[in-house]
Amino acid sequence: MAGTKVKVSGFEMQFSEGIEVNDFYQELESISKTQDINVGQYTTRVFTRIVDGLAVGLILTFRDDKKKLATERDDSGQLKVNRVELKEDQTSTEASLFCFNPTTKCGVFTHYSGSASVSVYASIFGQAHKNVKNRLVSQKVDEYSRGGSRGDISKIKSRVQRELGGSFSFKYIYQEKDLDQILDNVKSLSEVEVITELGVPDEPIFRHIGSIAKKTTQTITFLDKFKVIDNLRGHLSNFIHDVLGKKDKKYALRLIGASLSGQRIQYWIGNNIEEYGHFDYDQYVDDLPEKVWDEYYECPALANIISIVLRGSETFGEIKSVNKWDKYKSLSDSLPKPDLESVKTDSLKSNEDFKDDKLPPLQIEMYL
Repeated sequence: MAGTKVKVSGFEMQFSEGIEVNDFYQELESISKTQDINVGQYTTRVFTRIVDGLAVGLILTFRDDKKKLATERDDSGQLKVNRVELKEDQTSTEASLFCFNPTTKCGVFTHYSGSASVSVYASIFGQAHKNVKNRLVSQKVDEYSRGGSRGDISKIKSRVQRELGGSFSFKYIYQEKDLDQILDNVKSLSEVEVITELGVPDEPIFRHIGSIAKKTTQTITFLDKFKVIDNLRGHLSNFIHDVLGKKDKKYALRLIGASLSGQRIQYWIGNNIEEYGHFDYDQYVDDLPEKVWDEYYECPALANIISIVLRGSETFGEIKSVNKWDKYKSLSDSLPKPDLESVKTDSLKSNEDFKDDKLPPLQIEMYL
């Protein structure tokens, strides 16, 4: 029985022209801890501070559910229903940690079902960006309108909007993967999906499982004689080269199967969301703060994701002093510096942890 995996994914932000990271971060700090923020079906609370030049934080998501179901097997072998009920003053909670380099606006965050997703982050961080931009627009309109006539205001506002062009975005970091990179990181493949304008051409290695219309997703699998990976690799390479290489025709190919750690995975030929490992949920919970959420900045789970950003300068950029981006002074600056190295654990897993000399060759499962 598989447990929940807490994924660690990369993200990058973009700001409007003229929006500085020091103003953005000050605004993010101002909404942190002081108020709940409603995002869709969730109520959230944000915590953040600077640690070793990195912006780190925690987003809690709350739900009103008071009961959960659990199952146990009784002495007769039947499955027994259990209802786990929270206390009156307790709230169902999930936790997502984040860490980013303020100078590049790139970082990582943890996520799983029920925790803060990309859309939740985009909403909260986007609100901080919006508040800063609105203030800057007002300031510039006031500045440009001094001494001008009332009739010039609309032109001034248009000018300011052009100067502060662009918008906020929060999105996954994507990395391009070719066939070899994908096959080196999967334990088994179960199927292949081809998204195509023209329909999947006849290929001797594939059996079509189903299709709907001309512009659709078609699922195909492998004939028995091509279950050996050495045979498959060459034929699949030819298929990708011949079909995806057609000019002015839209094709995409996705491989579906299991990762080396046993998780269900899907990879596209081309850009894929970059994952930086995962925690087992039970261990992740143990690696969160022991007593109060305010102490998130010295918990083992955060120490692990900070190490990802510190090691990944090619992706996340060089870590610079807060003086380089003119951070405003805040109360969190007076907090003691956490000793993260001493609390870091080996609970963060990556595909490399599941690779060894005894790993069996990639298996191609039949899907009938």
